[in-house]
Amino acid sequence: MFDIIIVGAGVSGANLGSKTSKYAKTLLIEAQDYQKEIPIRTNIFPEHNKPFIQEEIDWENREIFPTTHTTSNYMSDEFNGVIDSTEFGIPLGNVSYTENLIAELIKNIEQNGGTFKSNEKISKINRHNDHLELINAKGESYNTKLLVLATGSRGFELQRSLGFKSPDSYTGVYLHLFGNEDKINENLEWNYTFHINPKISREGPFFLNKGIERISVGYLGERGLSKEEILSKLERILKNYKPIQPFIKGLSYNLSAAVVGEISKHPIKRFSSDRVMILGEAAGLVTACFYEGLLPGVACADIASKTVQPLFEKGSNFSSSELQLYDQEVKRVLLTYFKNGNALEYLIYNDSSYVKSLWRLYSKLLKENKTCRKYIYEAYINHDLSTHNTSNDRYVGEKLFGMLPALSKITLSPRFFKALLM
Repeated sequence: MFDIIIVGAGVSGANLGSKTSKYAKTLLIEAQDYQKEIPIRTNIFPEHNKPFIQEEIDWENREIFPTTHTTSNYMSDEFNGVIDSTEFGIPLGNVSYTENLIAELIKNIEQNGGTFKSNEKISKINRHNDHLELINAKGESYNTKLLVLATGSRGFELQRSLGFKSPDSYTGVYLHLFGNEDKINENLEWNYTFHINPKISREGPFFLNKGIERISVGYLGERGLSKEEILSKLERILKNYKPIQPFIKGLSYNLSAAVVGEISKHPIKRFSSDRVMILGEAAGLVTACFYEGLLPGVACADIASKTVQPLFEKGSNFSSSELQLYDQEVKRVLLTYFKNGNALEYLIYNDSSYVKSLWRLYSKLLKENKTCRKYIYEAYINHDLSTHNTSNDRYVGEKLFGMLPALSKITLSPRFFKALLM
């Protein structure tokens, strides 16, 4: 009998396991074969993530965080809306080699006496009065007092079998391109480039994350795209899309190494029930518009650990009412901050003809307005996102609305008004 079993060894699950293995008998299970390889990922890891992981990971470890994140470019076809941390203070955060981050968290679990199993898919979960029984694809079973699902968008069938809803999901793809450090620095000035063009997708951005000797690129497509369709489009973008050609010139890539999968967003209504908790992307806790899933992942893990530790100490049966504190804290810590992404998603991603022009104005606003840049900078570095100042977001929205031509103001004023109330 395990005290806690965590299914899913991404950042969220591995971070929770690193924490709980200090005080509870912990098993972390991953369906992918991590003994063969933890899939490489180059991610942006903002400063506001730090409080949720600082007890587990050294912020200065350059194998995990090879470089600081100093510049973000909200890029349109005409303007670079650059947030440069040197204009205001400390870096925006770090760039993470997330495979190394996950490996370090798993090492922590094992050093703390916990157990990690990879290449193991859970196919069924049975509820009993005093525990849960997990059965893998080989028919083997594990028993636990508390179950946590941190399966991202790959375990919806499990959470539905336990009575949870599944969030909206879309097909996404990312790929790594490689080159020497001098070449990458010559090509790409910014650590993070976030670009919107409705011809690429009306559901999400195209992005570039710059690491050392590698960058990751990708985009979020529409619902239901096949792997072949999204890879074909990515290949056309890399070969033909003029705005990004200077960034990838001379870099090598293997399209067959691209990762295609579902990306979820829009939170489900509840994240826990008797003896079960849902973390991060599995619960749809991904920042709308920006599709930033690392923050909700590490935040949910930290909140979950702080919720269940005192329950273990008092011999709890982990009832829904006791775990409700987790739901409440997730909403308190994250959902105020999420309002900005919700508003931008509502304005930017739609089927109307003004998507491209609105994003162009947004990037122009950031280029020209220092106060707007400062407010976005402050959101990157805020260690307590429950105190996120939504009036700053409202200021940016009002300035964006003010840039619209007169006719567009009339047409779009209802949308802006609704967005400002989100």
